[in-house]
Amino acid sequence: MFRNTLQQNPSPEDPCCLVHHDVFRDPVLLSCSHSFCKDCLKSWWTEKQTCECPVCKRRSSREEPPRNLVLKNLCEAFIQERDQRSSDALCRLDSKTHTNHRFRPIDEAAQDHKEELQKSLEPLKEKLKVSEEVKVKLDQTAKHMKVQARRTERLIKEQFKKLHQFLDEEQEARLDALRKEEEQKSQMMKEKMEVLSREIAALSDTEPQRRS
Repeated sequence: MFRNTLQQNPSPEDPCCLVHHDVFRDPVLLSCSHSFCKDCLKSWWTEKQTCECPVCKRRSSREEPPRNLVLKNLCEAFIQERDQRSSDALCRLDSKTHTNHRFRPIDEAAQDHKEELQKSLEPLKEKLKVSEEVKVKLDQTAKHMKVQARRTERLIKEQFKKLHQFLDEEQEARLDALRKEEEQKSQMMKEKMEVLSREIAALSDTEPQRRS
């Protein structure tokens, strides 16, 4: 149902939803910068069973997109002007015939009102465009910061892993040196004890000779 609807082009002069081709009702803003009526988007997602943009097919990062207040105000202004325009009692006769008449043909008056409305909507459209561009940049900055944080976290873990490995190797090397030093000193003490034992034995052998 929605696929066929989206293939048509709404009037570029009206702030229309690309799904139901009428003025936005409670518009929401997707992360891809496209806007849709909240109910239209929910119906689309229910039918497609995926949270993607109906236009660019980009997957939405949020299941509850934020409201587009700038576009909402723009549409309310458009509807108010349209309702006021339709309620005016305009003369259907040729305006040239009624030069002193305060009423004008409805088509002629409607065109003038439409042009005035478009002029009044231009600042809002420009503000909406700037807001959407800023949002896109903020999203990009947030993603970049997240990538940088993950990269820094990985580097810290790698550095501490190398530090732990170095400390383990240094500990093993020092323990090995300590063991070797202990063995050397023990060997020296053993050799000294053997020399001392031989000297004691030699002295013991000469002692009887001295007494005799």
